[in-house]
Amino acid sequence: MPLVRLDAEEDPTPNLAPMIDVILVLTIFFMCATKFTSDERRFDLDLPKAGAAATAAEGRPEIIEVEASGGVRYAGEAIEVGLLGTRLTAARESRPDLAVTIRGERAVPHGRMAEVYEACRAAGVSRVAIAVQSRTEQRTR
Repeated sequence: MPLVRLDAEEDPTPNLAPMIDVILVLTIFFMCATKFTSDERRFDLDLPKAGAAATAAEGRPEIIEVEASGGVRYAGEAIEVGLLGTRLTAARESRPDLAVTIRGERAVPHGRMAEVYEACRAAGVSRVAIAVQSRTEQRTR
């Protein structure tokens, strides 16, 4: 490959096109490889704080979100507490080891959380957890 002679007045410059190509390819790769969907982060809830929190060890739990206004969401859609039990019973028939995580905002009355918890128990779900935000997690945000 013959080298191109530069004039005495012309400064050598790096060719940026290959570097830009590599950066674009890496950006596209990481965008495709990153998991953007997460059921737990679909709605921004103000979770209560706790000193220590346990993590779910097996499988993905079903997420039930209780908003401060009293609304309940299951699988991303608004639902009445009375219908929640029937939906959980149907889900438990297909997954006998069904686990449920209840995410309630800090301002939700205790009675409303108890209603949702009792609907889970009435549906036969034995693995019910209540999501909280740990104090160390709060400091990092």
